[in-house]
Order: sequence, then C-alpha cells, then structure tokens
Amino acid sequence: MQARGNIVAGTGTKDVRLLVVDDEEIIRSIIRERMEMEGFSVDEAQNGNHALAKLGAGSYSILLTDIRMPEMDGIALLREVSHRFPEMARIVMTAHAELETAVAALKNGAYDYILKPFSFDILLITLRNALQKQSMESQLRDYQANLENKVKQQTDLINSMVLRSIHSLIKALEAKDWYTRGHSQRVTLYSMAIATHLDLPPAQLEDLRRAAILHDLGKIGVREVVLNKPGALTTEEFSEIVRHPEVATRILSPIPLFRNILPAILHHHESFDGKGYPGRIAGKEIPLHSRIMAIADTYDAMTSTRAYRPALSEEEASAEILRCSGTQFDPEIVSVFFSVKDKLEGNEDLLPLEWQEGENPDGEDLSVP
Repeated sequence: MQARGNIVAGTGTKDVRLLVVDDEEIIRSIIRERMEMEGFSVDEAQNGNHALAKLGAGSYSILLTDIRMPEMDGIALLREVSHRFPEMARIVMTAHAELETAVAALKNGAYDYILKPFSFDILLITLRNALQKQSMESQLRDYQANLENKVKQQTDLINSMVLRSIHSLIKALEAKDWYTRGHSQRVTLYSMAIATHLDLPPAQLEDLRRAAILHDLGKIGVREVVLNKPGALTTEEFSEIVRHPEVATRILSPIPLFRNILPAILHHHESFDGKGYPGRIAGKEIPLHSRIMAIADTYDAMTSTRAYRPALSEEEASAEILRCSGTQFDPEIVSVFFSVKDKLEGNEDLLPLEWQEGENPDGEDLSVP
C-alpha cells in the first residue's frame, strides 16, 4: 500500500515521494534536481521493470513516467501500477502530442499527462493537481468504507430485532404446544445429518438449519384447542392445521434474511407422489430441503407422544417410512435417512457444535439466526 502524500494545490510538499521513470538519464536528473528544490523526495528508474522493483521496495506518493521506454513502456507500467498500487497518483510524460497516446495512458490509470518539452511550473501544477485528485479519491474511499460499515451496523441491528421477534413467536408457539420445541430440535438434527451425508455446501446447510427450526412456526395461527385435541380432527380443524406452512411463509416473507428458506418451509408437507399440500407438487419439483425435512418431520412425529395418540416404537416408525418410500417420501433420501438415523438417535453430541442450540450472553436462546 502506498503512502498518501499530504500535498494538495497551494500547500507544501513535505513527505511526498516522487518516482521519475525515463530511459534518458539527463531528463531524470533535471526533474529530480528541480523537484527536490520544491521539497519533493525524488527517486529515479530507467524503465518499467526497474520502476516496479522500486515501487515494491518503497512507498511513493506519485509516479511520473515516460511513455516510450525499452523493456517495459509507460502504458504497460501504468497498467501494472494501477493494479498493484491503486492509491498512488500517476502522471505520464510524452514527446508525442497524439491524442491516441494520451487516451491510452488515461485508460490505463493515468491521472493526467504532460507533453515534452514542458515548463517546470506546468509540471509542478500537474503534480499538485494529481495529488489533489488522489486526496479526494482517498477521502471518497474512506467515506464509502464508513458508509458501508454504518449500513452493515444498521442491517445487523435490524436483523437482530427481527430475530428476537421471531424468537418471541416461537416461544409463544411453545406455550401453546409443549411438543413443538423438542420436535423442531430433533427435525433439525435429522435434517442436518441427512444433508451432511449428501455433501450439501455450507450455505445450503445453513438454509436447511433455519428452515428446520422454523418449519412449524405457522402453527402459531392454529387454535390451541385444535393443536392439543385428543381425538380425531374435523374437516374444518384439519384445514386449519394444513394451512400452517402458508402461515409461516406469510410471517417470514417480509424479512430478507429468511427469503431463501421460504420454499423449503412452504413445501415440507408435499408428497413425492404429488398428493401432499399445499401445492400438490411431486418428485424433484419439491425443493430438496423440503424432501429432507418431510422424512425427519414425519419420523419424529410418529415416535413422539401426541395428544391424540401414543408414540410408535422406532421399529414401527421405520417400517412406516419404508412403506411410504416412493409415495410420500423421496426414496433416495429415505435410504440416506436410515444410514444416519441409528448413529444419531439418543446421541445429540454427534451434532456439530455450530448446529447446536446457542445462547447469547444474557442466556437468551438465539439459535434461529
């Protein structure tokens, strides 16, 4: 990173290092002598390669380079300097007044160009103008960096507030239905194990984790008397239950943080044969995350005691999953489920730490983010 000169138009030249690049020694010497009289610290290089070596070893505020030089010309040097030392001010000198040469220099990162022969008053003004532009660009970069930081801070604050609101909804749901909390944790456990076995990339694993934690959030809109009813549901009550994926997506859809997981939540009750809900889509049209959660969700529901029936044994639930492979469930994922199930049951320590439930310093569960 190059040192930023503190010279702007109308000020001094203290601490400003200038590198003059020209294959003619007499020109370099004259410029060096005159610019040192103006207070610049000046070094010389006879071609582009020599200049790059100097730049790599030192810290310069401004580059003043000729165009036509052996080994590496000024245009090639500018291209390299613009890439490797973007904060350094850059000016080209040329004895050729062709517009094409000047345009090529500007396209390759020159701040300005000056025609030989030139007066040193014009050169000094050109240097000061270039450094002023450098200073303004530096201030703009600093402003943009600060602005990005402020935007990130505000975004993080908004996301934190949203997550706390969602967390409150989850707590409210747990108060209505004691079964939900443990169920969501176990569905997350099974789903993540399946996805890891499938070698899904980290971003997809994180989306699945969030979807599994929140998949039953829509039950906040189901009456408690329906959630905990010990007997069979009426048609009206069942229709209330099956709306919970759509309710969840309506709750979460205004929040950008959760937009990636909406399809997974919406379709986690679809069936592989197209007879599920709410979209009645089939096969691989069902999002992969939904197909994974469908098996985890159903298996845990069957092996848990509910208000309307006792828990099935693991053997009974496994047999039912196998029976519904190819109809309700994706058979490929069923196979993976049975590969990981026995390793996980009763051993949540096998779940990677970053997938386990975390707490903030206040002891508040913030496992959703």
